[in-house]
Amino acid sequence: MERGLSDVIQRFLRRSLLIPLLVLAVLGTCGLVAWRIVQLKDEHRLISWSVDGYVSNFLGAADENLSLLAAVSGLIDAAAKKDVPVGVPLPYHRVFFIQPDRSTVAVYGRGMNWMTAGERATVSPPPTSYFSSTGYWPNYSVPYFRSDLNSVTVATMMPTRWGTVVGELDLGHVHRLIQAYFRKVPHRIIWIMDRYGNLIVHPDVRKVQEQENMAHEPLIARALAHPEGTTLLGSLSGTTVYGMSWRIEPWGWVILVAYPLGSAIYPIVMAAFCGFTLFFAFLRLVVWGLMRRLRKGVVGPVESLTRVVQRLAEGRGDAEEAWPQVQETFAELGIFAQRFREMSRAVQEREEALLLRQKALVSVQESLARSERRYREILESIDEAYFELDTQGVVTFHNSAFVRLFGLDPPPAHPFSLADMAGAETAEAMEAFFRDVAEGRSTGQLQVLAFHDVHGSAKTVEISAQPMHGDDKKVVGIRVMARDITARIEAEKKAKELERIVSHAQKMESLGTLASGIAHEFNNLLQAMTGYVELLARHTEADDRKRRWIVRVQEATDRGAELVRRMLTFARQDDANPEVVDINRLVHETLAFLRQNIPRRIYLEENLSENLPAVYADRLQLEQLLINLVVNARDAIGEDAEGSIRVTTAKATFLDGTQGVVLTVSDTGRGIPEAIQERIFDPFFTTKEPGKGTGLGLSTVYGVVKRLGGTVTFHSRPGQGTAFFVTLPVHASRTTDQAMVTAPSKASRPSKPADLNEIARTVLVVDDEKDILEHISEGLADEGFHVLTASSGEEALAVLQREAGGVHALILDENMPGMGGTACLTQVRRLYPTLPVILTSGEHSGLVSQQRAPSEHVAFLPKPYRLRDLMELLCGFGVA
Repeated sequence: MERGLSDVIQRFLRRSLLIPLLVLAVLGTCGLVAWRIVQLKDEHRLISWSVDGYVSNFLGAADENLSLLAAVSGLIDAAAKKDVPVGVPLPYHRVFFIQPDRSTVAVYGRGMNWMTAGERATVSPPPTSYFSSTGYWPNYSVPYFRSDLNSVTVATMMPTRWGTVVGELDLGHVHRLIQAYFRKVPHRIIWIMDRYGNLIVHPDVRKVQEQENMAHEPLIARALAHPEGTTLLGSLSGTTVYGMSWRIEPWGWVILVAYPLGSAIYPIVMAAFCGFTLFFAFLRLVVWGLMRRLRKGVVGPVESLTRVVQRLAEGRGDAEEAWPQVQETFAELGIFAQRFREMSRAVQEREEALLLRQKALVSVQESLARSERRYREILESIDEAYFELDTQGVVTFHNSAFVRLFGLDPPPAHPFSLADMAGAETAEAMEAFFRDVAEGRSTGQLQVLAFHDVHGSAKTVEISAQPMHGDDKKVVGIRVMARDITARIEAEKKAKELERIVSHAQKMESLGTLASGIAHEFNNLLQAMTGYVELLARHTEADDRKRRWIVRVQEATDRGAELVRRMLTFARQDDANPEVVDINRLVHETLAFLRQNIPRRIYLEENLSENLPAVYADRLQLEQLLINLVVNARDAIGEDAEGSIRVTTAKATFLDGTQGVVLTVSDTGRGIPEAIQERIFDPFFTTKEPGKGTGLGLSTVYGVVKRLGGTVTFHSRPGQGTAFFVTLPVHASRTTDQAMVTAPSKASRPSKPADLNEIARTVLVVDDEKDILEHISEGLADEGFHVLTASSGEEALAVLQREAGGVHALILDENMPGMGGTACLTQVRRLYPTLPVILTSGEHSGLVSQQRAPSEHVAFLPKPYRLRDLMELLCGFGVA
């Protein structure tokens, strides 16, 4: 901001004169205050010394008189008896002569006479509690008020050969001394206290008479704590004071001399304020006169010259115009005005020449601008990016398409090179291509480059380049055209990916059909194997070595049954028992079970979103899905390695606007190699060692998710872990009051009929497989049952009719030729509604759980099953 000469001078005076003088005034005032405080300190020391001398002389004389009385106590005793006058020392109101039994022998008063017995009865010596137990003599009491004397006194006590002499001091002399000091200095504070803070001398006699203790005052407490005396500054009875304490030894009395700080400093501050105010007023007058002289002799002429120069700058003046006369002020200003007149003439002549040249240049510039505008419009109208580079690789020109292609919106204000447009690798490739074009090793045909722009977006471009030549035919730069083909490349990739997905889906559907076709037969084979092995185990001694082989065969059949169940789940042929499932609760309960099977070095974490909508699905299938994903994550980390598995749930919204739930299982394992990522959902595909995996874990997950109408995706990088994302739809029409009966892997235990009073042991077994029929019959016979058999539904109905109610349980295969288990079950329910029925199937059918209520005495037992599972159901029905 520009300032005038007057403002500059005034600012200089304020900074260089006024501010230092203000600082000096403040420092001077502080110095005067400090001098006054030092003066007060000297006055306090002098008063304290004077009072100390007087009080010390007074108390010393009193002590000597009392000692003399103690020494001649025998003579005083005789004088008292004969009423002989004895001169009593002036410092005492009266003296008591006390025997060891505390009886007063004599009291001598101020009238220099012995008190009579009647007078002695009216007075009593001070109690011994007033005296301290210091062991020093004479012993001084605390101050106390004597109503008969109407005065505060201090008693001194001295032992004698026959008792004790106690004298009550007359403190009037000390009070009169202090009052004399008060008359000389009205505001002075002089207190005398004993070593405990009890007042002995105080301007307010009432406080002394009331025997007030002042030790609660902070300043008094500090004075009592310093026997050598100290300087005091603070509040005393609500007034800020400055003073000092003094100890009167050996009596231990404390003198406090103080002065109110405001009364001491206020006169000095006011005097300094008045003095400096007058000084600054005089200084202001001097500065005003100086500024007036400067404005007349310097500022005025300079402002006149400034106005003339302003008119010349605006073209309103003339070099020959009369200039103001400034020679009378001082010579330098006159020389300055003369040189300025000469300069103005030269400036006007040069300005006229420049105007002529400017007109010619304006015409040329307008022509160039029209040509450049047409050139810019052509380049801006094309979709391809165009830019020019110099020999150093710096961009010298570009169109707006270039800015959009490389993500440079807005473009950098400073010159930028290839390194500012893309990553280092892409910049090096472009630089090599442009170098080949400049040196003639390349014709500049299309070159495809993939790179990331400055915002990190992946792009693919086609570029072509041609060299630019100067007047000497040397290459001075490169012209480059670039086209963004990212969308075309992405479309080609998506087409290939879609083709791969369709092919993969067809393959998975074919594998599912194949798996469902063999599952039923395989379950029947496993059922026969399980039954005969179980019969063999029953007839083998426990210590027989073949017993262990039989157990191994049973374990193998169990693994085979689990394998078939997973195949059926994958093939979407395993009928589920859907129900409304709280996905958060299912995850929490399943993880609580899995934590017992996860190594301690692996941290299993759950992060569940609140208020998730329920899904309608088979609970066991969802549990198997989660178990498979967590076990896969555990194997990816390794049992001996440290890592974490994180399971999260969240809401999801599909493209059609419907709601869903996302279940995410992520791990910090070794990741999935890119070469096998397309095959991880294939059945029987596994990367584990032989005997440690079936290859159906992820294929089962895929089958369950597809059956529920959801999706399963994953993201994995080798060495960085894997994350599986399972999205399940939410069926709002499902309610919690729908039937929720599951198809268990083991037998469901039905309720026992209430009207069965005795154990029934006749069982009808119906199955079209001869091997199954045979081993079930033999097993039940070993258990003591009377077994009837049938190989079809028609034959079963005939047996039931022939037995006329003699059959107490029916074991029925669901899939048989002819009538079949479904139609047979319908007829049995109609003819024998209370007959217990155990329905078996190799396809894990959910017929019973979907069409029959649990109270209708029907249970479902999936193949392969063991004899003990069958016995549990029969026991539940009360048949065994």
